[in-house]
Amino acid sequence: MPRQSMQFLFGDRELRISVSDLLTARVAVIVNSANPALTHDDGLSATILAAAGETLREQSAQLLREYGQIDSGMALYTSAGQLPFAAVIHAVGPQAGEEDGQRTIEQAVSRSLLLCEANAWNSIAFPALGSGRGGGSIETCARAFHRAITHFWDARSDCMVETIRLCLTGEQFRPFFAAFREEATVPQEPDRVPDAPAGFATGGGEPTGEIELSEAEIADLESEDMADWFK
Repeated sequence: MPRQSMQFLFGDRELRISVSDLLTARVAVIVNSANPALTHDDGLSATILAAAGETLREQSAQLLREYGQIDSGMALYTSAGQLPFAAVIHAVGPQAGEEDGQRTIEQAVSRSLLLCEANAWNSIAFPALGSGRGGGSIETCARAFHRAITHFWDARSDCMVETIRLCLTGEQFRPFFAAFREEATVPQEPDRVPDAPAGFATGGGEPTGEIELSEAEIADLESEDMADWFK
């Protein structure tokens, strides 16, 4: 059975959605769907921790000591430990009972992309943030990713982030395809594995960090809704 995969081009920038394993994505950084305590004790987080090793756990504990529990919609990063990436970004999606899960996912995706921009990471892979522990629908998650990614790229004529991968399950693929299909599309052979983007990491990277925006940077955001997220 052919692998489900679709490429969308936004000018010279590429988005690829596929049914694939996040840990095998050929990108500079990956995103972990984290909980506010950064415990990485279940689901994808546990899988990432097992592959990355104790360095990731120790640096996550350091972030928790410095900042306390991480608010929904925030994103921070650690090194990738034994994984072949420059960093792992830990994005906290909506938690059970939150009213506006789509907005929270948009914030988490946008802040993850801003971390890439700030650290000169040119490619990133996401799971479907917010479709698990937050209890939101896959359709809501897909709409949030579409809005956050298109706003991020539309606001920047010169952008460090050239490649975005969305690593999905079979159940998630169709709603994400539907959310992005109105954009310009250039098909590729479904089974073709894309070449590694320039700057593909081979290990190591920065230790830990978060994104902070100045008032001037906030003013540069074209969307008033996006600007409100960082006030």
